[in-house]
Amino acid sequence: MARLVRILHSALLAGMALSGAVLYLVRRMPHALPTLEIPRLGLVFAVVPALLLVVAVTALRPRVPERSTGQNADAYWNELRSRGASLVLWASIEGAGLVGAVGYFLTGATAPAVAFGLALAALVQFRPGRLEGN
Repeated sequence: MARLVRILHSALLAGMALSGAVLYLVRRMPHALPTLEIPRLGLVFAVVPALLLVVAVTALRPRVPERSTGQNADAYWNELRSRGASLVLWASIEGAGLVGAVGYFLTGATAPAVAFGLALAALVQFRPGRLEGN
């Protein structure tokens, strides 16, 4: 089970990074699409992911249980509570990152790109090994 969780986390991380890279490259293409000229839209696309990240770190991360002493990684990930809480945490972080990436794609503003970068860093930070206590 630990291997499957690591594969799932890697897929989430790779998908988010690839989505961000594709949206960045398409945004940078000349004459790809016009920038949305709605005042403060870039800020909205930065604040929403930031709030999602704050919720993930402050409310969802504490719900992921600590691994017991002597418990191996497979036993830890076989528990539904560990697996479920981790998946909710990772999904919320990925959602924040995708909102930031789409925000950059639509507006071309720097703030949503920064939010995407923070979400990507958070997903790396909360990798399975770190949640297990390694």
